[in-house]
Amino acid sequence: MTTRRNALLAVGALAVPFVARSQNLRPLRIIIPFPAGGISDAMARILATRLSAELGRSVLVDPQPGGSGLIAARRTLNVPADGTTLLIISPTMLIILPKTMKLEFDPIEEFVPVTNIGSNPLVLGVHKSVPANNLREFIQYAQTQPASALTFASGGAGTSTHLVAELFFKRAGLKLVHVPYKGGAPAVQDLLAGHVQAYFGNPAELITHKDSGNIRLLASSGETRMAELPEVQTLGEVLSGLSLVTWNGLGFRKGTPVADIERVSQAIQRISKEPEYIQSMNKIGVTPVGNTPEQFGAAIRRDRLLWNEAIDSAGIKQS
Repeated sequence: MTTRRNALLAVGALAVPFVARSQNLRPLRIIIPFPAGGISDAMARILATRLSAELGRSVLVDPQPGGSGLIAARRTLNVPADGTTLLIISPTMLIILPKTMKLEFDPIEEFVPVTNIGSNPLVLGVHKSVPANNLREFIQYAQTQPASALTFASGGAGTSTHLVAELFFKRAGLKLVHVPYKGGAPAVQDLLAGHVQAYFGNPAELITHKDSGNIRLLASSGETRMAELPEVQTLGEVLSGLSLVTWNGLGFRKGTPVADIERVSQAIQRISKEPEYIQSMNKIGVTPVGNTPEQFGAAIRRDRLLWNEAIDSAGIKQS
């Protein structure tokens, strides 16, 4: 009897780590708040391939677009906090929406930062009819024009492409007329056609057109010049201290076990140092970050101040 009891205890001891490993190997889902084919989707798919290999488990990409990200956020909040469902979080989700809309939840309180996958500056493109070859010349030219003479496009009121522009214009003392579009693609097309004079867009939207002769790229909104555009100066080179980038990070639901948060964060930190991964992200205009949950949380708190200033500059009120 004693021998049999000892044998059962031994089997039970072996079963515990097996169950734990089985739970850790359940598929990991990354919910994306934007349509398939956009920069967030491309970023998530590049990451998912490497993360699957790093963790030894399936990583699924699940686009849930709509409602400026609210559909995806609500979907994530309706699943268990068991470490299997991640949400792509961005300034739009965490900072802009709560300041411009009355929400039934506080995204910063409900989602735990895991890591910043990558950041990307926006790039100022101007139509060829604008007589400016660099940022300083653009500012000088715009200052001499009547308030309604120049227009700038955005991917929609309250989007990053709108708010970065408004913050830049405020700091530079410029007045341009805002022309909002439903997304970046139509904004780029009207910039190329000369229907608007300026647009702060995602690098991937504008870099492919920089040799067309229809537009010139004058500045990026990051702290340093982009590797893909070394000749393009930053906003801060002309307007000291001005830097505002958009980023896409990962968040778990509040209540997710710390071990699951750390496991995913540390894996992405390792991946973010790989040359091939960096190159893949750079091709879509993203600079990999891969920081700790604490570092990501601190960056969110810092950026919140700048984005709030941009929202106030745009005159957007909570609806």
